[in-house]
Parts: sequence; structure tokens; C-alpha cells
Amino acid sequence: MNSSTSFKIKYDNDLVELAGYHAYISHRTNDRLKVNGNDYLVVNTRYDHPSGLDAMTVVNDKTGELTIVFAGTADKKDVFTDAQLLSKIIPAQIQAANDYYGDMAAKYGKITNVCGNSLGGATTNAVGVAHPEVKAVTLNPALLPEGIVDPNQSYSNITNYFSIYDVLTKTEMALGLDNRIPGNRYEINNGIPEFSKLATNHTGYLRENDGRQYYTIGQKGQPGYGVIYVDADTHIMTNFWTGKPLYGGSQKIEINEGNLRILEYSLETDVHQQLSRAKEYMKHSLEIVEHETSKFRQRVQKLQETFTDSFENQVGDPIFKGITSTGNMFKFQIDILLTFLNKAEGYCRSLNLILNSPPMELVEHIYHVNISVEHLFDQARGYLNQIKQQIEELTNVFHFLIHEKVPELFKGGADHFADAVVGEINGHYQIIDRNHRKVSKQLSEFTQQVSDTATTFAQRDQALAAAIGSKSSFVAGTIDVQKTNNYHLEASKYMTLRMRLKQVHLDLVFEKLKTTLYKMVLPILITIQKVLSTIESILETTSFTIKNIMTNIVIYGNVKSLVLSLFTDYEDKVRAKVRQALAPLDEAAATVEGVRKGVDRLILHFPRLVNNLRPYIDSALFHPGNYMNLHFYNTAAVNILKDMQLLFKDIVFQLSDEKGLSIEALCKVSKDVLKNMGALEEQVQRVTLT
Repeated sequence: MNSSTSFKIKYDNDLVELAGYHAYISHRTNDRLKVNGNDYLVVNTRYDHPSGLDAMTVVNDKTGELTIVFAGTADKKDVFTDAQLLSKIIPAQIQAANDYYGDMAAKYGKITNVCGNSLGGATTNAVGVAHPEVKAVTLNPALLPEGIVDPNQSYSNITNYFSIYDVLTKTEMALGLDNRIPGNRYEINNGIPEFSKLATNHTGYLRENDGRQYYTIGQKGQPGYGVIYVDADTHIMTNFWTGKPLYGGSQKIEINEGNLRILEYSLETDVHQQLSRAKEYMKHSLEIVEHETSKFRQRVQKLQETFTDSFENQVGDPIFKGITSTGNMFKFQIDILLTFLNKAEGYCRSLNLILNSPPMELVEHIYHVNISVEHLFDQARGYLNQIKQQIEELTNVFHFLIHEKVPELFKGGADHFADAVVGEINGHYQIIDRNHRKVSKQLSEFTQQVSDTATTFAQRDQALAAAIGSKSSFVAGTIDVQKTNNYHLEASKYMTLRMRLKQVHLDLVFEKLKTTLYKMVLPILITIQKVLSTIESILETTSFTIKNIMTNIVIYGNVKSLVLSLFTDYEDKVRAKVRQALAPLDEAAATVEGVRKGVDRLILHFPRLVNNLRPYIDSALFHPGNYMNLHFYNTAAVNILKDMQLLFKDIVFQLSDEKGLSIEALCKVSKDVLKNMGALEEQVQRVTLT
């Protein structure tokens, strides 16, 4: 870079940083500010004004130009002013801003610029409307009160920058109130699309003690850990040669050695720095994707464990412990029931022996009584064994679902990946990585070609001057120039749904799983429920039959005292055996009721248990936090690539319609670079939620 080559100050960039960052720091007189490498001195401040106005005046050390910086909303007075801006009332702060402008102009002379953010943007625009001779620049300005802006005026001295994620300006536009923001309006690609970043998306800057202008993404030491820069002025694209913003058109420059050197230097610094930042964002994205890829088995296993836990522990009944594997707890309860039945049946046989063998003295005085409940015990036992078979079938179904169907939840995608979401993003990102390398190499070659062309200009000029001085003929020399290679970016068949891919895949596989669960699990549970209810009825009938024995033991005839005594003893023995037989039956009935209620709860809560699996599947497909970080990183990379395309459109414009063949060749290469940047941006855009 020749030392004689000069650059224009990027005034709008400086003014936006002054408005969005320095305006809120409450600098004092004689403070020195460093803004984009330029030095400013604070020559005047006005704080704590009754109207709420906060402002300062700074002078650029290099140019001597004076700039007034208005602060945005900072206290209750400012909030009151914000409310008044929605009406026809002219707030006192608007008048105070005009008064401050007049005071500074009277004290220091010509005021070149005014700038502000939010409410400070409104006061800036009010001054710009009243004083068309001053350049006014705002970042995300508030409205002016109704009646201040003349719809027949263009207000070409006013420039408003709207951050792409700023809620205030988007709301103003949506409500059709943009006619109360005078002058030009340009959207810039700064900020992070997240609710928690509303404040910095609006002011364009962080206000940290160390002055850093980035948010940390991810956890330190973890894949994907990095930062995203948010300073708004870095997204204001300006002409390399004039320093003027590119949004309202560009001024054609002369193509000569000096201007080619400026282009070379700008490509090596500004463009390289921004693309390196985009590369860093994409590198972190790839780290996240590769990390998720490496954790595939763990993600599947964790989802299987969650599935198991949902049906074993979430119902709150211990009988379902192990239901997805062995079903031992449930089977154990059935075995206990069988034990109770066997006990009760044995006591009933003993009861029948007593009933069938009364003392001889009582035979002619009592009715013959017998109980026949064997068939009831046989039925109950058969149903319990049927439930054991149903439990076995249920555990087999759960085993199938966990070990076969859960892994299938991950399958799909363009290449039928085993890990559909991660696999498709990874496949797409491998292509992005290769294409980014191509664009970077193409840009390096283009930068070298610009340098070689500038050198050729200089050598030819020197040779021509020497020939004129010596009065000899001019002989053009030769110089090695970087050849042009063709860089065709690789197309990607992946991520056609963009990051909706995960949602679409989740919807699809969850509905399939839900259908399978309702089809395979619920019918078994309903069958078990019905069989348990049947067993309850059988046990109730059996218990009633046994209890009814005592009502059928009646003594009749002329009974002597000895007979009566024998009957009483006989009756007591029967009662004892009845109680003995009823005890295990009551326990069995209570156990059956408890098991049935547990199954009832599982059936009742089955829809909830199934629906509760959805967020776990979502997390297993791709960790939500990592997925969102992918979106943040790629959105930031896309915004840089959009900015770079704006710069290259201007480069193409500057190199177009030139007569020299070398410049035509440069123009063609610049068009190819622009085209490839657009293709790369589209591919990166696919890995965002927008």
C-alpha cells in the first residue's frame, strides 16, 4: 500500500457509534473518544436538563468538524417524552434539542453533524428537519410528533439506519407510522434475533465496562463456544474510495493505480476481516454439528432411558417397575394373588370337610350344607394366568418399542440417514465448508489480480515517462499476473426445509410413535383392566358364597341340651373356618383392586405420558440449545455475507464500462466472486430458522 494513498473517513459509521454507544456513557468535557480509529474531543455537554435532554458536542481532531450527539431514553422524563411523540404535542425535549443546536452553533460556529439513537434519534431528526444544512444520522429512531414532517419534503440531509432485528422501527413500520420518520431509511444487518437481545438490537451496542461488543455463545470449553459481534457501525457498508454509504447509490471513481491500491488494501483488510469473522461463525457451527454427530449413540440411549422411565416411574405405581423389560414387579403381584387364592381354596376344602362331617347327634337336627366354589377359584386362577401372559406380551412390546422403534425415530433425511436431522445438517455443512474455502481462495486470487493490475499501471506509466524523457520509443514491459481460475460452488441437496427440518421430522416421527403406542400398548392395558375387573367380580361372588354358609346352618326339632351344646361348638368351628377362608380372599380382593387402580391410572394418564415424550424426542434429535446457537451463528454469518455482496456490487459497478481489457477481466472476476458469495449466503441461510 502506497503511503500516498488516502482514505475518506466513514462518517456515518462514526456517527452511528457515537449515537448508539458513546451517547449513553455520559462523557464529560475534555474527554477524548476513539471511534473507529478516529479521535474526537468532547467540547461541551448538557445533562440533567429539565426537559430530560442529554447531549454532548464533539470535535473530530482530524477534520475539525463539530458533531452534536443526542442520547436516547434514559429516565422517566424520557419515557414521558416518548409517549408525547405519539401525539400532536411537541415535547419540551424536541424544543430543547433545537435550542442546544442553536447554542452550539453560536458558540463554536458551523455544526456539521447531529446524531442519535431511539429518542435521541427523534431529537436528531427534529433538528435535521429544522436545519437542512446539517447532516443528521440516526440509529433506530423514535417517531416525530404528528405535523413536524412535511410529506412534500425529501429531507435528503437525514439518514436513518434501521437494525434488522429492532422491534421499535419494525413496529413503527407495521403500524404505518413511517411517514413520521423523515429522510432516507436503510436497513443494516446487525444484532442477534433473540428476545433477550432486544436492548442491544435497539441501541446497536453493548455497554460493558471493558467496551467489548460481542455476546458469548455456548459454554466455555464446549464445542461451539465463541462470540458474535453486535456493533452496529460495522454493518454500515461504505464506498472504499469515498467513505460514503452504499445504500443510496455510489459515485463512479477513476480506475488508476492509486484507486486500485485502495481496492487492494480494502480487500486485504475490511473484506478479509469480515469474511474471517463469518468463517469463525461457520467454524463454530460445524463444531456443534460434529459434536452432535459424535453423541449419536448417547442421544439414542438417553431417549431409550427416558422412554423406560416414563412408563416405569412416572405413573407413580411400583407395580410398573420393570414393565418395559421383565415385568417382574407386576408378575410378582399376580403370583401373590395366586398364593392368596390357593390359601383361600385350601381353607374352603377344610370348611367343606367340617360341613360334610357334623357330629352324629346333630345329623337328624340340621340341614346338609356344602359350598361349591372350586369353579370360581379355577376361573380366577385362569384369569390371573391370562394376565401374566398379557404382562409378558406387554413387556415384549415395550422391548420392541425401545430397542427397535426408538432408534427409528432418528432415521430419515435426504440420504435416509440413521441420524436424520444431524446427518442432513452435517452433510450440508460439509458442502458449505468446501464452498467457503473456494470463495476464500477466489477472493485471494482476485486481490492479487488487483495488486498485479495496479503494478502494471505503475510500470507502464513509468516506462512511458522514461520513453518521453529519452525521446525513445515506448516498449511495454511484461509482468506476471495472477491467472484466473474457475470456482464453481458445489450444489447441496440438503436442508431444503431449512431448520424447519427438525420440526417437520419431529412431527412426523412423533405421530408415528404415538400411533404405534396407541395400537400396541393401550389395547393390552385395556384387556388387563377388564380381566382384573372380572377377577374382582369372581372374588366378590366367592366371598359372598362363603359368608352365606352361616345363614344356612339352622338347627330344628326337639333339641336336648347336649345337642344344643354340640351345635354351638359345631357352629363356632364353621365360623372359624369361614373367617379363615375369607382372610386371604379379602387380601386378594384388596390386591386386585390396587393393581386394577394402577392400571386405571396408567390408562388415564396414557395420553399425557405419550405427549410428554415429545420434548425428549426433540432434545434427542438435536440439543435445543445447540440448535439455537447454530441459528445465531449462521444468521450472523449470513448478515456478513449480505454486507460483502453489497460491497462487491459496488466493486462491479466501479470496474464496469472501462475500456481497458485488464479492467474488464477484473470486472468479470468480481462478478464471479459476487455470484459465489450469493450462492454461499443462500446455503448458509438454509441453516437458520428464518
